[in-house]
Amino acid sequence: MKHLVYIILSIQFILTGCSNVLSVKVANPSQIDRHPELIEVDLAEVMSTLGLKDGDQFVISSKGEEVPYQITYDSKVVFPASLKAEESQVFTFRKGKPTEYVTKVCGDHYPERVDDICWENDLVGFRVYGFKEDNPSGYDVFTKKNTDLPIIPKMYETALDPKQKAIEEQIRKEFGKDSAAIFHNKRSFHIDHGYGADFYAVGPTLGAGTAALMDGDKIVYPFCYDTYEILDNGPLRFTMKLTFRPFKFGDCDNVVESRIISIDLGSHFTKTVVSFDGLDSPAPIVTGIVVQDTDGKAFGDASKGYIAYPAPTMNFDKQKEVDNGIIYLGHAFPNELNKTGLTYFSESESKQRNGSKGHILAHSTYEPSVPFIYYWGFGWNGAYMKSYEEWLQHLDTFAAQLRYPLEVKKD
Repeated sequence: MKHLVYIILSIQFILTGCSNVLSVKVANPSQIDRHPELIEVDLAEVMSTLGLKDGDQFVISSKGEEVPYQITYDSKVVFPASLKAEESQVFTFRKGKPTEYVTKVCGDHYPERVDDICWENDLVGFRVYGFKEDNPSGYDVFTKKNTDLPIIPKMYETALDPKQKAIEEQIRKEFGKDSAAIFHNKRSFHIDHGYGADFYAVGPTLGAGTAALMDGDKIVYPFCYDTYEILDNGPLRFTMKLTFRPFKFGDCDNVVESRIISIDLGSHFTKTVVSFDGLDSPAPIVTGIVVQDTDGKAFGDASKGYIAYPAPTMNFDKQKEVDNGIIYLGHAFPNELNKTGLTYFSESESKQRNGSKGHILAHSTYEPSVPFIYYWGFGWNGAYMKSYEEWLQHLDTFAAQLRYPLEVKKD
């Protein structure tokens, strides 16, 4: 991949005249304001310049205030920067003890619920289903509002508490299913208790953004992950690696998919890096968003590199009708797409896929030994993204930033 897609601000390293100090100038020469984006600096550069040994700590500051940072699994120092159009800002690294920062980006594995893995940042949450659900598996999403702190761990703790399950069953036996339903609603993560919930319908589809190879005009649906490894777990970035069971594709008998999945503070999007070991020739690949209707609201722009869809939410409340709003989904790509388009299921396939109508697909070509990179995410009109038009503008801007990264310069 020729383009650097995470550090889309120009970063200019300036070694100051003072010893053991590193100054990093972050510049935004574009006409677009850049809101919290994580800037990456090589840890080795910091350690060497500051004369640090293993175990030594350092502090980052800018404009008289300390700046939070995280050291990632791949030996990067990441820290947030927000710059207006044509603005620049200097960040200074010095030896010292950093202030502990509140974790706003994190994830976890939940073996007690079919090995789900969930992750979230200050804006959005996501889920991948575990290998105990042995069927085609797309990504799920958790809406989020009224807090920038993690909400999913508490949701799972409440929903899966065996004592609460036992109480619900006792209520069912003594007072009937309606009373049990009331109690169930109070602990379900499908019900909004003030901070968002899981209202999204996935089913045996690509869900909110899974990638898949194409065999002719057929999607080769990936099943659930085989192994996982959490590489980074906050406070500013979450990263994990998933690997999948071998499968046959064309003449290749032992193809193994792996994904590096990460999310940063302040972003609506999860970055996913997909690789297929054992695939020895180029192959068509798609990313997709499942669609629940045929009204044509799904949208794609191959030249700009994105697709979008306003997904209806589900009502899981067993007592009353609740409108949980619209989830605006989207994928963005650092390169131009081959094409985008809606593909509808036959009537029989729609029944097989829980009544879903089809997918909006982004078509690309996977090149062997070249990781396939894309971003997928969402906004919700129950929180910060109030309309589909606003989401399309956000997605258009984000995709443009990926495809045209700004300059990176060193003195």
